Amino acid sequence: MPGSIQSLSRAAAVLRLFGTGEGRYGLSDTASALGLPKGTVHGILRTLQQEGLVERDAESGTYGLGPELVRLGGTWLRTHELRARALAWADDLARATGEAVRVGVPHPAGVLIVHHVFRRDSTRQVQETGQVVPVMGTALGTVLAAHRPGVSGAAALAPELPHGTRERGWASAPDRVRDGLVCIAAPVHDRHRATVAAVSVSALAAQVRENAAVLEHLVSAVRSCARAISQDLGADHL
Repeated sequence: MPGSIQSLSRAAAVLRLFGTGEGRYGLSDTASALGLPKGTVHGILRTLQQEGLVERDAESGTYGLGPELVRLGGTWLRTHELRARALAWADDLARATGEAVRVGVPHPAGVLIVHHVFRRDSTRQVQETGQVVPVMGTALGTVLAAHRPGVSGAAALAPELPHGTRERGWASAPDRVRDGLVCIAAPVHDRHRATVAAVSVSALAAQVRENAAVLEHLVSAVRSCARAISQDLGADHL
């Protein structure tokens, strides 16, 4: 198998760095973080800036991700088959429950959110599509780890997986963004019965704890949504 092209690998490393933490770095900070000479990093940044993949703030002199990545990312989302098939079902789940819904797929760094439907209320919410959440401590990650042991982070989570997670077909965990909420997730399968994604719905943790009927309704709703997406992907007999 041919080796990687060093210059492209380094450019990708710059983009990944800018996609984490504060998101903006100076030349020296970038070179230090990547362990590369400043001259090399400057050349990479200049080229990425010319292509619109990186932008430079004239006032601070720092660099960050550029607008061309938005267009490229949007194209990826529009052409992602699983996301396209999940859109309507996820929106239906949000309408039926009045709660936020997320669809996530395995990613080398955790779980990539490919679709996020806001709660049906006036509270302030942040769009999470495109964000990567950890496997550890999230309902989406727990479901993927239980049904897809090879997913990134699954090995570390294995000792902490609630007993019977795979058998019962769903998992729950506190919402990582908003205090007082709990997320309930179920796996999505493809035509080969492989677990390729997970869908989650969130709700007030107090309501779920105090009312078994609320938990039962949410579990049933999210599992039905996951089955519908799976069937659209060619899975059957779920």
